[in-house]
Amino acid sequence: MLHKNYNMTAAIDKKIQDALSKLNNKQKKAVLGLVTAFSEEEVYDHWKDKEFVAEMDRRADEYFSGKAKLYSLDEVEKEARVGAEKMRTKKAS
Repeated sequence: MLHKNYNMTAAIDKKIQDALSKLNNKQKKAVLGLVTAFSEEEVYDHWKDKEFVAEMDRRADEYFSGKAKLYSLDEVEKEARVGAEKMRTKKAS
């Protein structure tokens, strides 16, 4: 099985190299951004981000104080359906 996986990986690597060779620098830069987003080295830990934690704290405070209006899944789905229908009707006009 290891041999088969190696061959498959090699084939994928070749396809990637072939595709990259056809891109201009702007396209290569975009691909690099995408690949970087998938790399394990670039794992973003939300809970170490002070701004994210502050926003979550703010939202939790609003919830516990009663300031925030919460919606059930049914309510969200209903509003989404109404909005989608309005968009379809508007496009059909």
